[in-house]
Amino acid sequence: MTCRLVRFRIPAMVCSILFCLSGNIAHAADIRVLSVGALRSSTAALIPDFEKLTGHKVTIESGAAGAMAKRIHDGEAVDVGIVTTALIERLAAEGHIKPGTQLVVAKAGMGVSARRGAGKFDITTMDALKRTLSAAASIGYTDPASGASSAIYAAKLLAGLDIAAELKPKLKVFASNALLHDAIARGDVELGLGQQSEILAEPRLELVGPLPAPVQNISEFSAGVVTSTKQLDAAKAFISFLASPAAASVLKAKGFE
Repeated sequence: MTCRLVRFRIPAMVCSILFCLSGNIAHAADIRVLSVGALRSSTAALIPDFEKLTGHKVTIESGAAGAMAKRIHDGEAVDVGIVTTALIERLAAEGHIKPGTQLVVAKAGMGVSARRGAGKFDITTMDALKRTLSAAASIGYTDPASGASSAIYAAKLLAGLDIAAELKPKLKVFASNALLHDAIARGDVELGLGQQSEILAEPRLELVGPLPAPVQNISEFSAGVVTSTKQLDAAKAFISFLASPAAASVLKAKGFE
């Protein structure tokens, strides 16, 4: 196999590595993936390359990490799960993820969002963040009950600030990131808290910036092969692809470490 694979945006230096993932196209498989919502835009960009490279077909559904993990735990017919590392390890301990297939694929920090063109906000230090939150007409975040790691942390952060009582009347909680983003884009909410990667993926929003270091929270996401899979080789190939240098460049552009 030659390095003509670069036409699929796969760097030449990893052609030989990724060839090992392709296997025999005659044995191409259909695999189903449940993934954390933070990786939605990244997997959408990466899956076409993986499919062209291997011949496998990927069907993916994204949502809150807790909800995706519960569906795997409850026995839904899935081949690969991508959620927080803590949830992947819990699923593995419970026998729902094949031991030894877990692999860290991305890390992402928290940030503040605003409607595109809304102006500049300073959150570069803790004092600046608190001044900006105090001055905001409204602050939104996703309901922690959704199971999203960013939502859980946002609620904890806002409740723990020494200005929590002042902020409480202006807080707005949404059932999903999509509803939160819609509200910010309409101007119904001035500022939002969430994963930087999800903010960058929404063209109607701007990333004001990452949270200051003292209150920054890095979420780590891992993939694992679901124990009940009937497509073990294809599932392993997909996870290996997500951890490849080719995928890393896409993930970095989407706001991941």
